[in-house]
Amino acid sequence: MKKQIALIAAMSENRVIGLHNRLPWHLPADWEHFRRTTSGAPFIMGRKSYETADALLSDYKNVIISNSENLALCSHCKQAHSVAEALQLLADEPLVFILGGAQVFEQTIHLADLMYLTIVHHQFDGDAFFPEVNWAEWELLKQDNHPTDERHAYAFSINVYKRIA
Repeated sequence: MKKQIALIAAMSENRVIGLHNRLPWHLPADWEHFRRTTSGAPFIMGRKSYETADALLSDYKNVIISNSENLALCSHCKQAHSVAEALQLLADEPLVFILGGAQVFEQTIHLADLMYLTIVHHQFDGDAFFPEVNWAEWELLKQDNHPTDERHAYAFSINVYKRIA
């Protein structure tokens, strides 16, 4: 069976995924979805994503892409120097989640079979952006819409896309 590569991200309507290495919103239901979706799966991420105060780490395996020689790694983390090396370290895994950041998404979107993409229905200022997507290459499999409520200042949609063969 072919390895499945899945990008997982939350972005605003103007494709912002971060500002000063943090998300510019707080959506508890999206975090819950993230944990359910990625449970037991390995993650690939860039160094900046790994070093954030609220870094998302798998309890299973994490591969951090960085050329840094002094990267402090957690017990279930390995370092790779490229996307290709990261994927090779996880060669036996049937499903791998790419967590970003922007440069890693840019380097892997052409490899992805699936995208778990939360769209925050607001325009934000940011300094990190999800890459442009050629939507003709993707089929929407599932969409869960969430309105604003006492836990969520912004409406959002949790979408699952599959690359069209």
